[in-house]
Amino acid sequence: MKMKKMFRKSLAVLMAVCMLVQLFGVSNAIGDESFTEIIIGCDVDCQKAQVIIDSIKAEDNATIMSPLCLMLGHTTAITSFVEITHRVRPAPPRCLQETFRVTYCTRAGCNYSVATKIGDSFIPCCP
Repeated sequence: MKMKKMFRKSLAVLMAVCMLVQLFGVSNAIGDESFTEIIIGCDVDCQKAQVIIDSIKAEDNATIMSPLCLMLGHTTAITSFVEITHRVRPAPPRCLQETFRVTYCTRAGCNYSVATKIGDSFIPCCP
């Protein structure tokens, strides 16, 4: 019986330590660091979505064109994406939501895309 009580006590102490460690980790995650989230419309395949995201995040707007685009021009399509920057302001609403319209080339090997901002607003998404 004594062994059982000792086992339960050590198990309870171990669980309390784990809960404290997890609580500390959560409190660090809720800090005031801002980060950006990009949500692209469903009509774009994964490879083109990654090309669009890379061109949005790139500081220089160097465009790599496929040989077909050089000869015939771009075959363009239009989609939209939402960029949410979390924890922009100190008080609610804290997050900035910007909506963009993107014209991009659908040909493989071409990373042409032009993003035009069509709206922005602050939204309450972060504690």
